[in-house]
Amino acid sequence: MASPSELQRDERKRQYSALRRAIIKSCSPSLLAKFSLCPDGERFTMLKQFMLADGKVDTIEVEERYVRWTEQLRSDRYVTVTKLQLYKVYGRSKEAKAFVEELCKGQPGIPHPQVPSQKMYKVLKEVAENTTTGCRSDTTMSVGGRIKDPALKSMLAKQLNVGLGALESQQLMDLKTGKIVSKKEKKPKSPEQMALTEAKVLSGKWKKIINDLPTCIEDMDKYGVRNSSELVDALRRHELEVVGPSEAAIQKANTPLSDVDAAALQEWVDSQKPLLNRIEGDVRDSKRRIAAVKAPKRKAKVEEPQPSDGSQSDGGMSDEGN
Repeated sequence: MASPSELQRDERKRQYSALRRAIIKSCSPSLLAKFSLCPDGERFTMLKQFMLADGKVDTIEVEERYVRWTEQLRSDRYVTVTKLQLYKVYGRSKEAKAFVEELCKGQPGIPHPQVPSQKMYKVLKEVAENTTTGCRSDTTMSVGGRIKDPALKSMLAKQLNVGLGALESQQLMDLKTGKIVSKKEKKPKSPEQMALTEAKVLSGKWKKIINDLPTCIEDMDKYGVRNSSELVDALRRHELEVVGPSEAAIQKANTPLSDVDAAALQEWVDSQKPLLNRIEGDVRDSKRRIAAVKAPKRKAKVEEPQPSDGSQSDGGMSDEGN
């Protein structure tokens, strides 16, 4: 039961009366004060505990606490910018250039979305520290004992599962640094690992394109896609263009991690992306045109009229009559 409305009104009044008599009989001032002053939600919680304890209140404990707390939070904010943007902030003096190089050291950099020849680097912009102090008072109630009713056991198990499920999703605190971390913190990848991962992704894309090109050419000829001669010629040229880059991508993707030059491999991957994007665009265009031609044909096939059973039976009867 999550709310008082789930219990019938007459039964709820009877149980509240029984709980009040049991509390008065127990001669517990703290329990009586809690029952008299608490809001309806907490009073219903006490009623559920009373029902779970088979009508006993001697296992219900009430604990009043006054807590003062201080919370310190640190927030690190990073931005991804080019070296030109960093020079505008720190200047171009000798010390500033050395500082910018130190910030970008160890990062392969990512291509700028609009100017791929320029690299962008992740740098710390600001550190914000917040300190919060406050106090609060709360009341804790606990219940113990043995539950005999199977229905009450099932209800208690459902309530415990909800709480344990929420506990499983909570984050944990690093006791040494005070940093809030998830249970499974991902290990940061080295520049070599990141470059090798991108090379493997590039190799997988080349393999997919090699498989898609012959299928697209065959389907465009099969379904008679109109005004697509230039696109078909481009796809046939792509079949020759992808051989060299795909073989090189497979070779670089299988390079041992100890032999990887992160900067050189990342530069090679970036140089392959323009050709890859152009071929992928032509393949997507061909698939779109093929789908546009196939859809009307499929619809026409579904709507083709079929002779009804009644006309066939009438024809058979007329033949017999003649």
